[in-house]
Amino acid sequence: MGYIRKVINTDEKLISISRPHWIYIFEGLLCFFGLTIIGLIVDYYFYLYVGSHAIRFDIDLWLVKFNEIRTPIPWIFGFTGFAIFYPLFLAYISAEVGLTNQRIIYKRNLLFIEIEQVDLEDIRAEHVSHGWFGWLLGYGRIRLDCRFIDDVRLPALRKPYKLIKAMHTARMRHPDIDYTDEALHENLERIRYKEAEKPIIRIQRHIKQGFLKAA
Repeated sequence: MGYIRKVINTDEKLISISRPHWIYIFEGLLCFFGLTIIGLIVDYYFYLYVGSHAIRFDIDLWLVKFNEIRTPIPWIFGFTGFAIFYPLFLAYISAEVGLTNQRIIYKRNLLFIEIEQVDLEDIRAEHVSHGWFGWLLGYGRIRLDCRFIDDVRLPALRKPYKLIKAMHTARMRHPDIDYTDEALHENLERIRYKEAEKPIIRIQRHIKQGFLKAA
């Protein structure tokens, strides 16, 4: 059972739970294996060109033994890659975003759990940031523009517009939120337009906006 299911109130209805996109795992593995391979290459060329002039040493660390031929260079690069991979892996397996009929709940971490939540009536706008890969792979990061409190930034989620649609529907059904049926259909139509827009058109528009900002 997810953590969010345990913390919602008895008079609260859970609508959906969203989890991070697999891009976190991809980025982490790319950094880990990429840096490990770079370390092996650096170690090879270091021995090839500098090995004959290197200081002779012999270090035995239990299961690992270093000398002028087998240097710690690949291990240093490998541990650096793992240090990048682990937080991304932790974010992928631990983060979850829950939507209820009253609020948004963002949970992260496994042991030292952190919770961010915002009532639906305090959300004034939603901004989706795709980036180049997000457009192509179908994920996006949502920033909730909130009143009275700091904005809430959600992780990279699969199908972010699906969550936004559900949020707008929940806002219309909330008894304390002045949100008309006309506003709901207008916003849902705007979301459908963004979803249907082809990635190549989005990229072209993004490039054009970049040139305009630079000018």
